Amino acid sequence: MISGSSLKFSVAFVAICFIPGLGLWTVHTEESHEDIEVLLYEGTNMAASLSPDGEKLAIDLIGRIWILSSKGGQATPITDPEGDARQPQWSPDGTWIAFQAYWNGDYDIWIIRENGSGLRQVTSGPFDDREPQWSKDGTKIFFSSDRNGNYDIWEVLLDRGETVALTNSPENEFYPASSPNGDFLAYVSDGSTPGIWLKEADKNPFIFLQSDLETSFHAPNWFQNGDELFLSYSSQSHGSTELLIRPVNRETNSSQIISSPGEDVFPFRTSTLDSRLAYTSDGRIRLYDLQEQSVEEIPFSASVSIMRPSYQRVLRNLTGSGLNTTRGIISPAISPDGNRVLFVALGDIWIMDFDNIPKRLTDDASVERDPSWSPDGNSIAYTSDRGGTFQIWIQDLSNGNTTQLTTEGGSFASWSPDGNSIAYIDSERFDSSVKIVSLSSGLFETLRTGLNDPGRPTWAPSGRSIVLSAKWQYSTRFREGINRPLQISVDGPIASRRNIPNQPTEITGGPSEEIGYDLFPQKLITENERWLEFISHGSVGSRNTDGPIWSPDGLMMAYIAEGVLWIIPVNQAGDPIGPSRRLTTKLADDPSWAGDSKSILYLTPSGLERVWIQDGAVDSIPLLLNWQNKTSTEDYVIHSATIFDGQSQALQREKDIVISGDRIISITDHDESLHTGTVIDASQGYIAPGLIETHTHEGLEGGEVSGRVYLAYGVTSIRNPTGDPYEMMELRESIGSGRRMGPRIFGTGNSVDGSRIYYAGVPTLGSPTEIPLEINRAELLEYDLIKTYVRLSDGVQKEVIKSAHSIGIPVTSHELYPAVANGADGVEHVRGTSRRGYSTKVSELNRSYQDVIDLLAVSGMTLTPTIGIYGAYELVAVDDPTIFDDPRVTSFFPEAALGHYIPPELLPASRKLVENMASLPKRVVENGGVIIMGTDTPINPRGLSLISEMQALVDYGGMTPLDVMRASTSIAAEAMGYGAEIGSVKEGMIADLILLDENPLEDIRAVRSLRWVMKGGELLSVKELLH
Repeated sequence: MISGSSLKFSVAFVAICFIPGLGLWTVHTEESHEDIEVLLYEGTNMAASLSPDGEKLAIDLIGRIWILSSKGGQATPITDPEGDARQPQWSPDGTWIAFQAYWNGDYDIWIIRENGSGLRQVTSGPFDDREPQWSKDGTKIFFSSDRNGNYDIWEVLLDRGETVALTNSPENEFYPASSPNGDFLAYVSDGSTPGIWLKEADKNPFIFLQSDLETSFHAPNWFQNGDELFLSYSSQSHGSTELLIRPVNRETNSSQIISSPGEDVFPFRTSTLDSRLAYTSDGRIRLYDLQEQSVEEIPFSASVSIMRPSYQRVLRNLTGSGLNTTRGIISPAISPDGNRVLFVALGDIWIMDFDNIPKRLTDDASVERDPSWSPDGNSIAYTSDRGGTFQIWIQDLSNGNTTQLTTEGGSFASWSPDGNSIAYIDSERFDSSVKIVSLSSGLFETLRTGLNDPGRPTWAPSGRSIVLSAKWQYSTRFREGINRPLQISVDGPIASRRNIPNQPTEITGGPSEEIGYDLFPQKLITENERWLEFISHGSVGSRNTDGPIWSPDGLMMAYIAEGVLWIIPVNQAGDPIGPSRRLTTKLADDPSWAGDSKSILYLTPSGLERVWIQDGAVDSIPLLLNWQNKTSTEDYVIHSATIFDGQSQALQREKDIVISGDRIISITDHDESLHTGTVIDASQGYIAPGLIETHTHEGLEGGEVSGRVYLAYGVTSIRNPTGDPYEMMELRESIGSGRRMGPRIFGTGNSVDGSRIYYAGVPTLGSPTEIPLEINRAELLEYDLIKTYVRLSDGVQKEVIKSAHSIGIPVTSHELYPAVANGADGVEHVRGTSRRGYSTKVSELNRSYQDVIDLLAVSGMTLTPTIGIYGAYELVAVDDPTIFDDPRVTSFFPEAALGHYIPPELLPASRKLVENMASLPKRVVENGGVIIMGTDTPINPRGLSLISEMQALVDYGGMTPLDVMRASTSIAAEAMGYGAEIGSVKEGMIADLILLDENPLEDIRAVRSLRWVMKGGELLSVKELLH
C-alpha cells in the first residue's frame, strides 16, 4: 500500500514549518507563564472513526487526532496542537489513518499511523482538500476539493500522488463515500437538486435522496447489515439534528431515524463493524446496535496542557493633556502636479503643500472620506455625511464652492482621465454597484451590480475601462476568497483568451509566487468584464484604497500585496507584460500616482512617504499636525445618589459623588457642604459606570451619528476588534479631541488572516514575513489588541500571540483551541465564522460541551458571546417589542422596530436554540470564567443591540443582572487592561457614569431608562444627543 520510505520528507516539513529561528518572526522577549492540565471528557463537534478490527477509535477532539480503545478510556494524541486535524478515517487494513489538516494554511489530506509515526502529506497546493475516505483496496483516498472553482469529488493515488476529478458539476459536491465493493460513490450536493447523490464508475450521477430547502444532509456512509446495503447520514434542520439509515438496494420511500428525539447529532461519517455503528452526538462517542436497536456510550478522557502567559500590558494614557502627533491619516492623495497632498484627519479634509503646514478644506463635525483630485488639480471629490447620509461632493479649490453630486449614496470617487466623469461605488452591505456619473449631463450609469464591497475604481488612461479590486471566491460553499483586479468596460464588450474556461494562465513574477499552480478557469461574468492576473493565488489590494491604480501614462499599475507596494508593467489593454517589482519594505497603504507617473505617494505607520519609480529612492513627507485631548473643566456634585459601583451586589445609598474635570474626586455620605460647582440631583435614580461594548466594528462608515448613538445608550467605551487601522486612529483622535461626539475608542487594525479573506479592507497574509511588519504597525499605532481571523493557521497564530505579547498587546480570535493553549487572551463569539464549515465551540443545536466550558473557565480567557446575531436579538424583539418604544429608536433607526417575526411553527425551536446558546456564558461564569459584553454591531443597531444582548443573557441564559452588569462595566474594563481607570465608580477613576431611573440589579431592562451619560466628566442628556 504505502512504503515507509515515502514518508521522510513530510516529517521534516512539519518539523521546520514554523521555527522562529529561521528569521520569519519577530524576536520575543521572555515571558513567564503557567501550564495548566485540563482533562476533557466531552467533545463539541467531534468526529470518531472505528478501526476495521473494531478494537480502536480515532477521534478529532479539539482539532487533534487521538487514539483510544473502542471500549473507552484514556485517549492518546498522535498529532500536535497546531494542525487543526479533523475527520479521521482508518485505512481498510487498519494501518493508516487519513485526515484533513491545516498546517500549511489550507486544508490538505494527510495520513499517519496509529502510533503517531509516518506522518505524510498526501495532497498539496493552495486549495482546500477535505473529508477524506479510503478506497476499498487502500490505494486511493477520495476527498472533496475546491480545485476547479467549486467543490468536486477527487481521488488521489497514493503511490504517485496523482489527483483525478471524479465529478465536474458546477455545483458543490462533497463528503464522498465509496461503496463496499467500490462500484458506487455517494456524496452530498448543495446545488439546484440538493441531497445525496450516487455515481457509478463512468456513468452519470443520479439523486438518491433529495433534501428540502429547510433541511441539509451530511456525511453519507455505506454499511452492510446482513445481506442488505445501507447508507447512513445525518440531517440538520431548524432546531433538529438526526442520524438516519436508508436501504440502498430495495424500493423504499422512507429512512429510519436511529437517533433519539432531541439528540445533538454531529455532522460526521459513521463507521461500522458487524451490526454496530459508531457516531458522535451530545459531546459523546456512541455505538448503535442495529440488531438490538440500542445505544452504548464509550467514555473517554483526554488531557491537554494549556499555557497561560503573564506579560506586561502596555497601556495608553486615556486623559493626557499634552500634544499628540496625528496618526489617523485617511486616504492621502498626491496632486497631479506632484506638489500637494490631500488627506483626511481629525474629522476634516486637509490640503498641504509639501514642506508646509496643512490647511483645512472642510470644517464641521461630519465625517469626510476618500478625497480624490480632478485631473487638472483644480477640484476635488470626496464623500461626506454632512447631509445625514454619505454622498459624493465636489469642491472647487479656487473658490471653495461645494456641490453635492449624488443623492443615493456613493464612495471611492475616481475621476476619468478627461475630467468629465466620476466612477464610484454605491454600497449596501456586501452588495455594491459600480456607477459612473457624467459631470456635464448629470446622467448616471450602472456598470456592474452584485459585488461584495469592491475597492476604489481606477481608470484606464484611454477612459474606456475601469479596474478595481474585487472578491474572487474559490467556491460558493465557503465565503472566503482572494482579491483580484476586475476590469470593466465602460463602452463595450471586453474579452480575453484568459477568460476562456480551462485556458492555462500565464503567471507573472510577483509576491509569493506559486510555481506550478494555475489560477482557476473562471468564466466571464459578463461580456463587458474580465479578471486580470497579477498574482497566482494571492490578493491584489484589499478592496479598499490600496490598488490596483493605473499610472497616468498607462504603462504600470500599482497595488498593495503582502502589505507592501508593488508595480507591474501593463499594456494598453491592462494585461501584465512583465514581472511585478517591489517598491517598499515598510507596510504601505493608500498609494496614489503623481501626474507624470514618476512617483507614488503612500501611507506608512510612521507617516507619508514618496517613492521614485526610476531608482526606488524614498522621501519622507513631514506632516505637522497635532491634537489634544478635550478635557472637561467643569466641577460637579452628583447629589444623593444610589450607586452600583460596577462590582458589588450591595448598592451604595445616599452618596455624593464629587467630580472635578474628568475624575471622580470623592464618594462620601450625603453632605450639603460639598455642594460646589454644578449640583446634579440623582436622588431618584441609580448611578452606574458607563457601559463598555467590547465587540463592535466602527469605522468612518458609521458617520457622525454613530458616536452620539453609543452615548445615548450609555456606552462610554467601545472595543473595536478589527477595522482599518488608520480609521481607528481617526476615530480615537477626532473623538478624543472633541471634533465629534462619541465613546472612548479601544481598537486595533485589520484582522491578521490567512491567504484567503472575506471582508473588504482585510489584507491577506501572503507571506509569514508580513507578521513583523504588522506587529510593528501595532506598536506604532498603539493598538489595544490584535485579532487573528479564521483562515490563519494555528502555527502562525501562535507566533502572532508571542510577538504581540512581546510588545504588551493582547490577542483575541474566533478560535478556542489551540489558541487557549498558546496564550491567547480572548475568544470572540459563541459561534463565529469558522473555516471548517462548523463551529468547534457550539453544535448545530447551539450546545457547548465540557471541553468548551472547562477550557474557557480554567484558562480565564475572555469570551464575548454576541448571541444577538445568532437569533437572540430577533427573539427579544418578538418577545418584548417594548424595547423599540424609545425616542432613541425613533430618532436614530426607526426601521429597527419593523419586520420582526418568527413563524409560530418555528418559535419553539428558535427559542430553544437561543436558550442553548445563551446558557454557555452562565456556565462559564459559574465555573470561574470571564464573560464580557459585545454584540458585533453594526449587524444589529448600535447601542440597542447591547441592551438587547444584556436582556437576552438574563432572560434566555439565566445570568443574573449583576453578572451582566459586571460584564458590561468592571470586568470588561479589566479585560482591556484599564480596570484602574474605567468600568467602576470609585475615587480616582475617570468619570464615566450613567444615571438610570430604575435599578438594573433588579431588572436588567432598567438599562433602557437612561437619563444622562457622563464621559470623562462631560455631562450629556439623552435629549441633546438625539439631535
